[in-house]
Amino acid sequence: MARASRSDVARLAGVAPTTVSNVLNGRAEALRLAPATVERVRAAALELQYIPQASAQTLRGGRSHTLGLLLAALPPSPFVPVVYDVLTSAIVQAQRRERLLFPVVQPEHGEDTAYIDRMLADVDLAGVVCEYSPRNALAGQRLVDMDVPVVWMSLDSPPEERAGIAHVHADEKPGVRDVLSRLRIAGDRRLGVLVGPVYRTERLDVAEELFPGRIELIEAESWLPHAGMAATRSALARHRDLGAFFCADDLLAIGALQACAEKGLAVPDDISVIGFGGYQLGEYGIGELTTVHWPLRELAAAAVDTLVDHLASGDRRSRVPAATAPVTRVLPSEAVVRSSALLAPHPLR
Repeated sequence: MARASRSDVARLAGVAPTTVSNVLNGRAEALRLAPATVERVRAAALELQYIPQASAQTLRGGRSHTLGLLLAALPPSPFVPVVYDVLTSAIVQAQRRERLLFPVVQPEHGEDTAYIDRMLADVDLAGVVCEYSPRNALAGQRLVDMDVPVVWMSLDSPPEERAGIAHVHADEKPGVRDVLSRLRIAGDRRLGVLVGPVYRTERLDVAEELFPGRIELIEAESWLPHAGMAATRSALARHRDLGAFFCADDLLAIGALQACAEKGLAVPDDISVIGFGGYQLGEYGIGELTTVHWPLRELAAAAVDTLVDHLASGDRRSRVPAATAPVTRVLPSEAVVRSSALLAPHPLR
């Protein structure tokens, strides 16, 4: 006799297949399903001797070994180092911890969390690493409400506190402060800060603190090198008093270096160029770029480790989400000093 499917149970109970999954995965109460509906589903599953695939794995192994990775909405150009570093590091670390990783990207439209319900109906997740973003906060809270362990992962300092098991985040400021505090720039020169769309303010905050009244904010159309080159070219034509560029991403710094070379400016003698990210971009020939290492790979690995360690804990109380997830790891950025900027050995400001 062929093994009964979820659709068979749904048909017999007169409900949708996702309702079958929610009932049999123990999420009926969180979803406020009617008791009569729950009873019909369970009776149909018993009559058909149906065991969901994920539940059958749980019966054999004790619990699911699949972790979720909930990412914020992808940028317009998704094939960038930020996405690559976070995703691949999480996959590798999950594999090292003998877990499977199920990545999910936040939809671009609306703030509906229905996709969370659909995901949990189809995949039995032991827990989720949730990248913090204002819109992702709703999805993360929905996971917490459905009793799914959540570890928050913030690429910079978290602006708000969220319920969950733990919170790990990067701190962008230390590396930026180390580099910019040592930057040699004449007193009558200004610092150009090159950013892309929807930029993070932590990097800009440090620059404004160290160079009050001497900042020229330059916004590129994207975070890619060609946009950085165009924005730098325009800035150099409009502002004659720029003594250095601090680029909020290494890809923008590539464009800035190209624009400076096009203008005949020697780096760093005529103008300094500093990046941010510390990506492995040898194919662009920027091995001499002074930059700031953004610890994204270490952050993703730490988030996976934190979730796995909590799931493996024998203390059931440690799995109960706190109203404010405790910050368990803070990974600071670090300066990577090379030859594209004139830096003093000690802070000048």
